[in-house]
Amino acid sequence: MTCHTALVRAHFLLHASAVAMAFVGAGCADSDGTTLREPGTGGATPPPVVVVTEPESLFTDLDVSFSLRSPAFRPNENIPFHYSRDGANVSPPLEWINQPIDAVELALVVTDPSADGFVHWVIWGLDPTTGGLAEGDVPPGALQALNGFGDLGWVGPDPPDLDSPHAYLFRLFALRDLPSDVTPGGGGRASIELLEAHAMAIAELIGFFPVAELSTQTY
Repeated sequence: MTCHTALVRAHFLLHASAVAMAFVGAGCADSDGTTLREPGTGGATPPPVVVVTEPESLFTDLDVSFSLRSPAFRPNENIPFHYSRDGANVSPPLEWINQPIDAVELALVVTDPSADGFVHWVIWGLDPTTGGLAEGDVPPGALQALNGFGDLGWVGPDPPDLDSPHAYLFRLFALRDLPSDVTPGGGGRASIELLEAHAMAIAELIGFFPVAELSTQTY
């Protein structure tokens, strides 16, 4: 290769490189000369917006006194089959507010006024500050009496097959002193009478168990 040929080739390669750089630069600029960037390279991606939704309260502004509610059913509505004796036979979750600040403890009784006050649950020794009971919960230190079937603890709704829906009365007693005269494992009716004598305030919740709909319920 002659010196002249080498100079021509070097000049050609230098010119081609300049053209290629100009082409790339043109592809990265808008018509107004603004430099464009590849998608995703224009700075840090903004963090996602997290929306915090407050859970719906079981209580309203009208519940200014000692009140009892359940997340499982609204007042004066049907108790789900899940909590019945033929279902899972566990106690429903409960929540309370505005208990007296000087209450020593709470006691809960559940009866069926449609069946001469049949006892479904008697439990006491509940801490007022916990605000509620989870499904099937018997807190440590709580004491229980016998239900109407002679068993300790909760027994779910189980009305006779041909009866109309029964009303189930949940009553939460705020006790002014310790019910030392109530015997654990004692009779339900007698225990309720003794506990009520210690009560300084009572919150109530009523639920119904619709016998006519039993065959269509699932759990």
